[in-house]
Amino acid sequence: MMSNDFTLLSFPDTKNSGQFISAGVKLENIKAELKTETRNFYNFIIHGEYRNKTRNKLWDVLASGQFYVNGLNSGDYSVYGTIARHLNNKLGDIRLFFKNVNRSPSFIFDNASSFNLKSTNSSLTKKENIISFGAEANNRFINLGFKNHIITNLAYFTDYYHTEQSSKVINLLQLSASKKIKITKRWNLYTDVTFQQTDGSAPVKVPLLFTRNRLAYEGVFFKNLNLSTGLELRYFTPFEAYNYSPVMGQFVPQNTVNLKNIPDIAAFFHFRIKSFTAYIRAENLNTVNFTNGFGFTNNNFAAPHYPTQGFMLRFGIQ
Repeated sequence: MMSNDFTLLSFPDTKNSGQFISAGVKLENIKAELKTETRNFYNFIIHGEYRNKTRNKLWDVLASGQFYVNGLNSGDYSVYGTIARHLNNKLGDIRLFFKNVNRSPSFIFDNASSFNLKSTNSSLTKKENIISFGAEANNRFINLGFKNHIITNLAYFTDYYHTEQSSKVINLLQLSASKKIKITKRWNLYTDVTFQQTDGSAPVKVPLLFTRNRLAYEGVFFKNLNLSTGLELRYFTPFEAYNYSPVMGQFVPQNTVNLKNIPDIAAFFHFRIKSFTAYIRAENLNTVNFTNGFGFTNNNFAAPHYPTQGFMLRFGIQ
């Protein structure tokens, strides 16, 4: 793929670099080596964006969009808008957003794809449409979020290689909250909770509840040692998790197996000394098993018949 973009950029207020307007055109040239032939495609796209972060730092507005005028993905478009307001140091910030994407199904659903086995519905012509909107409120006390996704004409695999396009409108609701709870001077609890709800018969599968919690001993020691160490726990409620198709390299919905994992547990040791940063993580401690002698064999599952790793030690430096 070769992409060429020509954009005009304007700053209406010379004293505020956070305000600008851009408009441009893009030409994509695509060479595809398919299972029966080599084909050339192109896309001609127009796009624009407006951004204004006011000089007093109270308002932040963004509006952007792009439209595929002609070519392989003709008629596709995306629009995005967000507006944020800083209320004060106590109440923090609030943000509203809206996004609409109209897109051609991924190329794997096309008959010409080398990864399509030409099942009955292998060529899906209706465009997928996704509408997302929501709000966020972030302050010193708690962070709250709300998102709603409305999906039309979702293309998906029904099994290891057959394809389908959903005829019903899918609605996915997400509510989230995160908070830092100070237990003592050095001990802090960080908790994140997300509640999700969708139609049980829809081809989109999500757990009702997902949570991550970190109990951390933190502080600055010896003037330069910035330390955070403790335990991390992640958990999601049982749900009909996707099957995995090794033939297509795709995840596919199923309704026969309910995935019931125990919480993932990890111990972490993160620190920074001036510009040196490092971490050490002992992950999947929950897999410890004494049934047939000591071992890390009580694995959780990422998908039916696909266990996750046992004990793993990770580290990194910067």
